[in-house]
Amino acid sequence: MTDQRHYREDDGAIQLALFRYGVIAPLAERKFHAPGEVTATVREITGREHYLPGRGPIRISERTVYAWLAAYRQEGIEALRPVRRKDRGRSRVLNATLLERAIRLRKEEPKRNTTTLIDILVLEGSVPEKLPFHRATLDRHLRLRDMSRRQIKTLGTRRHTKMVFANFGDLWVGDYHHGPPILAPDGRVTTAKICGFLDHCTRYPVVSRYYLSEAFATLRDALLRAFLVFGLAKVVYVDRGSVFRAEQLAYSLERLKSHLVHSKPYYSEGRGLIERWWQLLAEFETEVRGQERLLTIHEINTYWEAFRERRYCHVVHSEIGRTPAQAIAKVEHRPLDPAVARELFLVGELRTVHKKTCCVSVLNQEFLCESFLKSRRVRVRFDPRDLSSVLIFYDGRKVQTAFPRPVNAPEPPPAPEVVTRTVDYLELLRRDYDQKLLEHAKPLAYAQLNLDPTFDVDRFLAVVGDLAGLALRAPEKRALVAFFETFGPLPEDLVRIGVEHAVRMQGRKRHVDVYLHAIRTLVLAHWRGRKESP
Repeated sequence: MTDQRHYREDDGAIQLALFRYGVIAPLAERKFHAPGEVTATVREITGREHYLPGRGPIRISERTVYAWLAAYRQEGIEALRPVRRKDRGRSRVLNATLLERAIRLRKEEPKRNTTTLIDILVLEGSVPEKLPFHRATLDRHLRLRDMSRRQIKTLGTRRHTKMVFANFGDLWVGDYHHGPPILAPDGRVTTAKICGFLDHCTRYPVVSRYYLSEAFATLRDALLRAFLVFGLAKVVYVDRGSVFRAEQLAYSLERLKSHLVHSKPYYSEGRGLIERWWQLLAEFETEVRGQERLLTIHEINTYWEAFRERRYCHVVHSEIGRTPAQAIAKVEHRPLDPAVARELFLVGELRTVHKKTCCVSVLNQEFLCESFLKSRRVRVRFDPRDLSSVLIFYDGRKVQTAFPRPVNAPEPPPAPEVVTRTVDYLELLRRDYDQKLLEHAKPLAYAQLNLDPTFDVDRFLAVVGDLAGLALRAPEKRALVAFFETFGPLPEDLVRIGVEHAVRMQGRKRHVDVYLHAIRTLVLAHWRGRKESP
């Protein structure tokens, strides 16, 4: 009597049974009558390669084919599954003593990983340095004994809870991101930094704007843009970057009843909302880096606004089932009072009031203080983007609003009597200038001017540049091309006379508009003459 077979029931066993049936199918599905047909079919099967999924081409012996065929005829396709090992769960290379020692070492210090356990066993002499088993083998047997680190809850115990907020403004998630190189206003190349805040309920970007630096001044500008349009957020959630840890930020938000929360160090899962949003930004910045020239801060913000609206704000968000633009459309905006916003997030710095001028210096600009503050140490609070005035604090209280120091400002003279003008001097000068130009062009018979097809826009640029002595740069070329497209085609003689007159009156290497005005005057006179001629 044979023991009952226990076949495997996993997907791999089913796949293997189907493979084996495919091999013996020519034998199982046919009825043979002539002698030798079965043998010939078996030899044909064993004479070629068969593709085993997960392993590749293999060859099968005749004995195996007969065994599979017999099993199939006896119990069906289920008999073609592999048999479960009788010693499953029992180690053939790890003895009970060694396994018990490993379990004891794990219990002594549950955080020890398997590699450390093996190293201890080697140092103790329990196993040779060249291990007779793999680390995964010990892991598997520890797991069968409920002694894996996950089973004893020292690994993988952290769980993540999905956050859901019902109302707009319940939570804003913010961050900075360093983007592509751009051209700063002073001509230097710098890295653009974008500051973004997303509302968790609507997934709408209440603000997302590129700046030249990741500083408190840019953070203040970004938040005020959001507050002055949408209103306040109950909670502002950010990372622990230095710009977000400014004391003035937390203080100002608390004054507005808006709570600032920082994420845990090296743990950004709570900010996954905006981290995924940066993936969209990466697609935009790929296009920016592909530009032939560096963009300015204004240009990159203009392009980003269009990209963001088309690719994000008006695309259905999988989490909320609608577009962020549709979600924000139903929100009632409650913008912050500009008078309140004026004193929010002001930059504070210590200054000593000058003993002679009674002024403090802020960003290379002097502000006049009260005389009793001479030589005193005061705190100045100001908006770096608006230096029309600053706030002066002394001894823990606000003492004044200081304004820029007046320079050479004597008593204002009495206002002169207002007399109505009877002449426009500048208009007279312009008429005289144009009249001289027309007199200079009198020898030119306008009606006889013929257009030369070869005098195209490139020739036009060459003539103007040569006569005016200009090394045409890109802006000047654009101005000339636009003029030619507006007034062209033009007679070459007319262009030459206009430029030569402007050179005679104004000189060479002047602004390109000087020469274009002279050409325009002649063109208009030329058109007027053609209309008046019979």
